[in-house]
Amino acid sequence: MLLLVLRSLAVYGGTAALLLLLAHRLVFPLRVRIAVLLAAAPWLFTGQAIWTGGVYAPLDIAYQGEPLHAHRVEAGIQGTRNPLAVDVVSQMIPWRQAVREAIEERRFPLWNSHVLAGEPLLAMQQPAVFHPGTWLGLLLPLPQAWTFDMTVRLLIAALSAFLFFRGIGAGEVASLLGAFAWTFSDFLLFFVGYPVTPSVGPFPLLLLGLRRLAETGDRRAVGLTVFSLVLIVVSGHPETLLFGVAGGGIWFLFELARVGGGRRLKPLLLSLASGALALGLTAVVLLPFLEALPQTWQHTMRTLFYANTVRSEPPLESLRRFVSNVVPFAWGTLGRSRVVERLIVPAGYAGSLLFPIAAVGLAGERREKWFFALLGLLGFALHARVRGITELLTALPLFDIAVADYFIFFSVFALASLSVLGMERLRSGEGLPVFAAASVASIMALVLLAGARRPALMEIGMSANYFRLRALLQVVPLLLGLGGIVLFRRRRRAVTGLGAALLVIFTAQRGFEEAGVYPTFPARAFYPRLQFLDAIPRGQPVRMAGLRWTFAPNIAALYGLEDVRGYEAMLFEPLVETYGLWCVAQPVYYNRVDDPGAPFLAFLNVRYLIAPPGYPVPSGWTLVSEERGSRLFENPKALPRVFVPRNLVWTDNPRVQVRILARIWDFANDGVGGEWRPGRLAWWRNGEAEVKVLSYTPERMALSIDAKSETVVGTSVTAWKGWKLTIDGSGAPLISFNRAFIAFRVPPGRHEAVLRYLPDGFVYGAGITLVTIGIGALLLKSSRLARQ
Repeated sequence: MLLLVLRSLAVYGGTAALLLLLAHRLVFPLRVRIAVLLAAAPWLFTGQAIWTGGVYAPLDIAYQGEPLHAHRVEAGIQGTRNPLAVDVVSQMIPWRQAVREAIEERRFPLWNSHVLAGEPLLAMQQPAVFHPGTWLGLLLPLPQAWTFDMTVRLLIAALSAFLFFRGIGAGEVASLLGAFAWTFSDFLLFFVGYPVTPSVGPFPLLLLGLRRLAETGDRRAVGLTVFSLVLIVVSGHPETLLFGVAGGGIWFLFELARVGGGRRLKPLLLSLASGALALGLTAVVLLPFLEALPQTWQHTMRTLFYANTVRSEPPLESLRRFVSNVVPFAWGTLGRSRVVERLIVPAGYAGSLLFPIAAVGLAGERREKWFFALLGLLGFALHARVRGITELLTALPLFDIAVADYFIFFSVFALASLSVLGMERLRSGEGLPVFAAASVASIMALVLLAGARRPALMEIGMSANYFRLRALLQVVPLLLGLGGIVLFRRRRRAVTGLGAALLVIFTAQRGFEEAGVYPTFPARAFYPRLQFLDAIPRGQPVRMAGLRWTFAPNIAALYGLEDVRGYEAMLFEPLVETYGLWCVAQPVYYNRVDDPGAPFLAFLNVRYLIAPPGYPVPSGWTLVSEERGSRLFENPKALPRVFVPRNLVWTDNPRVQVRILARIWDFANDGVGGEWRPGRLAWWRNGEAEVKVLSYTPERMALSIDAKSETVVGTSVTAWKGWKLTIDGSGAPLISFNRAFIAFRVPPGRHEAVLRYLPDGFVYGAGITLVTIGIGALLLKSSRLARQ
C-alpha cells in the first residue's frame, strides 16, 4: 500500500506541478508558497484518501442492496451518509471503468456494452473521455485514479479562480479567499464526482481570458480563452457549457464597454476566432453528441413537453429555494433526516463568513462589483425560479430545454468575487464598520431562520445534536471574525494579519461543514470481487440482469458484465418504448426487472439473472451459483445476440411494432421488421441460415453466415446511428428490427459479415479536430517566425 500511496502522490504532484508551472509562465507569476497552498488545498477533502490509498467516493450507496450489502462489514461500511450522490457510484465510476477498459484493449471508447443493452460512450459526454483527469488517471489503479481525478478537479477550480482574481488586481490573500470560496462551495464540492464541477471549475479562467482579449488582444489571451473553453467542453456537461459561455459573453460585453470605441473590433474578432478554434479542437467530442442527441428520449421530452411547461414557481416556493442559499440544511439533509417536499440539490451556499466580507466588497468603489452583484442576483433568481426572470430565459432557444437551476454557480462565483473585493478593502483598513454590521445582521438572520426551522427539522428526523452542530458552524466563524475586527481596532495590528486570520477561519469552516459530502473508504470497499459472478463468461455476447433492486445497474462495468438495465442522461428513445415489454421504468432511476419470464428478456440475450436471497428458481431457469444468499440463475432458452427468426411481420409504424411485440411469446419464432410493405399486415416466412460469432468486442462483431436462401438476420444490438455493416468486405444496409434493434439481409451462400460501431460524428469530428490542431500549429509557428 505504501508504494501505491507514493505512486499516487507522484502522479498528483507531477500533474499539479505542471499546471502551476504553466500558470506561472503563461498566465500570472506564482510564488512558491502560493503554488504549494493551491496544490495542497484539495487535500482538505481528498487528503485522507490520498495518504491512505483509499477512495474519495460515496461507495456506501452501492452497499444498500445485495449482493454488496452482504459484504459491508469487511468493507468498512456503516450506513449511508449522502444518498443523494448515487450517480457517482452508479454512473460516473462505472463509465470511467468502461473508458479504461476500452483503452486497455486498444480500442477507442465509442461504445459502452455494460448498460442498457449497449449505448454510445464518447457521445454521452459524461464519461469525459478527453478530460486530463481521465487519461492521467490511467497511470493509477481505478480506485486511486478516481481520488486523483477528484483532487485535480478541485485544483483546476481553485487555480482558475485564483488566477482570475489576481488578474483583476487582487492581492494574494484575497485571491486565495476567492479561490477557496469558489472551490469549497456546496455546489462545486457536491458535484465534484459529476461532470458539473469540472465543467464549471474553469469558468473564472474563461473570464480572465476574455478580459485579456478586451485589454491586450494578444496570442496569450487567445490561447487562454481557447484552453478554458476546451477544458469546459471535454468535461462532459453540455448544459454547463451553454451557461458558462452565456456568462462569459455577458462578462465580455462588460469588459468591452470600458475600452475605447475604436478598440473593440479587434477583441471582438479575436473572441470569435477563439470560439472557432475551441469548436474545431473539440469537434471530436461535440459532433458525436450532436449526432446522438436527436435519438434520445430526453430530447423528445424536453423539446415537446419540458420546453412548454411553466418553469417558474409561486413566490413562497421561490423564497424557500432562496433560503437554502443561506441555511442549506433548512429543509432537511439526506443521510441526516428526511427532506421537505421536493429535494433541492446544493445551492449557492459557500460559507456564512463570506456574507459580511462580500458586503464590504459591495460597499466599495470597484466597478466590477456591479457585474458581480447582477450576476449573483441572476443566478439566485434562476435557481429560485422567480417568475418573470425564469420565463425570459426559457423563452430563448436552447435555454428552453435546459435546467436553469444550474445557473446557481453564477451566484457562487459572484459571492466569491465580492468577497475578494471586500477582503482587499479590509486588508487596507477600510470597511470595518460595514463588516461588523453585516456580521451582526448575518448572525441575527441565521439564528432567526434556524430557530424558525428547528421544530420542523426535528419532526423530519434531524437530531438535535446535528442541528446544533450545523448552526454553530455558521455562527461561530462570524463571531470569530467580529473578534478579529475588535482585536485589530484595539491593537492596530497589521492588516495583513486580519486577512490571513479570516482566510484560516473560512477554510476551517468549510472543512467542517463539508466534511461528509463524500466519505473516504479503504480501497477494499471499491466494488470487491463477487465470486458467484465468476460463472458468467466475460468477453462474449452474453447479457445479464438483476432482479428488482438487486445488483444496482451500471456497476456491471466494474465486473465486466453486460446489463440490459441502467439509467442515463440520454436514453435511446426506441428502447424506452419497449420498456413495458420487459421491465418497470422508474421516474428518475433505472428500468427495474421484476418478471424473469418476460419473453422479451430472452430476446435481449439475458442469459443470467442475479436474484436476492431466498428467491425461488424461475420456471425454465437453473441455479448456477450462490454467495451469501445472493443467487445466480441461467436461462438456457435465452437467444444469442445474433440469430435468425423464423417469421417476420413488416411495418414502419412504431406504435404498431410495439403492439405486435407485446403479443409475441417466442422471439426465436417471430420478429418485427421495420420496413413498410404494401397490403395488410401478415407474417412472412424468413429464410434459413446458420450464424456463428467469430469474434466479439463491444464495438465490433465478426459473423460467419451460411444461408440457404435470402435471409433476414436479427440482432439485439440497439440501433443507435453509427453501426456499420459489411458483408464479404462490401458495405451493406441495416434495417430496423423489433423496434429498437438492427437486422440485415444476406443473400444465399456462405458469407462473412462484420458489424462495427463507428459513428459519422466521430469520424468527421476527429478529422476536424486534427485539421484544427494542424492550423493551430501553423499559426503558432508563423507567430514565432514573425517575432524573430
